[in-house]
Amino acid sequence: KYLKENNMTENSMYINMNFFGLDLSKVPQENYKDITVYIIPVLYVISSILSIKITTKTTNNKNEKNNEEDKKEFDQAEMTQQMNKSMSLMMPILSVSIALVAPLGLALYWLVNNIIMIIERIILNKLVSKEENLDA
Repeated sequence: KYLKENNMTENSMYINMNFFGLDLSKVPQENYKDITVYIIPVLYVISSILSIKITTKTTNNKNEKNNEEDKKEFDQAEMTQQMNKSMSLMMPILSVSIALVAPLGLALYWLVNNIIMIIERIILNKLVSKEENLDA
């Protein structure tokens, strides 16, 4: 009814969902025979693991410096490290399950977000290490 009232056809409402030859509207779970639908989820999972490793490495380095300054916070730092380890194991599992049931467009959005976050973290780590070297 809406289409007729606005002089539109179904073809005029078509949105091109192709991205480098991949149809972003496909769901890997529904198209399991098409191997190309696994490219973006696999890249997303790899980027998630890499992002978690970079973040936990930075957090662990900060906790080690704090422990050298103040030994009273040792228990809190140890608990943080345990939580980081469990998160490092659970996040990739969660990422795989979500990436397989969600459309590829959503997984692509998360992939790009992870890549930007990794680049941001690397740049910030370099800036902070330069400042620490200047202060020392």
